[in-house]
Amino acid sequence: MSSDVATKAFVQSEIVATKAFVKSEIASASASLGAEIASVKSEVASVKSDLASFKAETKVEFRDVKATISEMQVTMRQFDARARNGKLKNPTARIRAVPIFIQGHGAKDPDPSFFPQYADQLYSLRKPQMARDYQILTDLSKFYDIWNEAANTSQSGEEEDKIDPERAVELLEEILGLEEERFTAFRAKAQQLTDQGPPAGEKRDRLVTSLSGGPQPTAAQGSPTVPFSQTPSRAPPRAQFTSDGTPTVPSGGSPTVPFTETPTRVNPERLLTILTPPRPRSTIPDSEAETASS
Repeated sequence: MSSDVATKAFVQSEIVATKAFVKSEIASASASLGAEIASVKSEVASVKSDLASFKAETKVEFRDVKATISEMQVTMRQFDARARNGKLKNPTARIRAVPIFIQGHGAKDPDPSFFPQYADQLYSLRKPQMARDYQILTDLSKFYDIWNEAANTSQSGEEEDKIDPERAVELLEEILGLEEERFTAFRAKAQQLTDQGPPAGEKRDRLVTSLSGGPQPTAAQGSPTVPFSQTPSRAPPRAQFTSDGTPTVPSGGSPTVPFTETPTRVNPERLLTILTPPRPRSTIPDSEAETASS
């Protein structure tokens, strides 16, 4: 019996030792796992923080890119408007408004009700006649940020509340890309053409000169006398004679006689009518056409 008791005691002690060992291992593993979990949580939190920071930076950069693109678009519109305005010659042609760029807003155009539509309207503001003219200059000077340059300066060097119309128009002309010399040349050319009267067509001048043998007559000179032999015409029909020399007489007509060329007065305007291309041939049978021509 003593051996059985010893065996049971040994088994119990082994069980107790095993339980203690298992508990110790479980505790150690639990502590290690907890540390690992805490480390993972810390890394996840760090990743989340980095991701939030990246999103914020990306958002800012994306907003900056959009602002840059918007600014480039406004710059292109400004360049296009100035280029088109710089080609204008007619003072009554419409002026293109030049937009400005506002950060966070994009392109902004001036108020159409306070913007001159034509070059003449802009240059007339050099001598304002009404309060509205001053209002237009004031609004445009503030819109294009040229108020400080266009404002009157007193003798003491301080800027006054009123604007200098001449200086304001000069600055606006530069901003809009206009060239007053082109409008001046256009007016001079128009006045010259008005004084000369309406010019005749170049082709018509050549035609009349070549056919009449001299320069085109004026209204006072009248129409020149041009020999008929110099004017294009159809060949006269040939005369037909019998064996005894008597001309034949078509039915319902008169004897066919040779056509004599006689000088006559021809209006140059008629020369153009004579030279017009003939109409397309009709579908009349040849027999009827010969009868009609004779």
